[in-house]
Amino acid sequence: MANVWGLDVEQVRQLAREMDVASGDLQNIMSKLTNLLSSTQWSGPDAERFRNDWQSTHAQSLMRAKAALEETAAAARNNAAAQESASSQ
Repeated sequence: MANVWGLDVEQVRQLAREMDVASGDLQNIMSKLTNLLSSTQWSGPDAERFRNDWQSTHAQSLMRAKAALEETAAAARNNAAAQESASSQ
């Protein structure tokens, strides 16, 4: 029996949409936490270190994850389009 290669176009497009939603969720979480941190009454060296760590490390990690989701969603959409094109020939 021959192996069949391909994908379900609608399922992959739905996956891409969910990845887009998750990317937006990460953006919202990062923004909310950044705003909360900036409005939190906290001073001193620990506060300064914490805020610096948030901006330089943790918020950046969230933004990299957001970008990775966006790139992966785009790749999924491209794969779905390629499958649709190949199937229609």
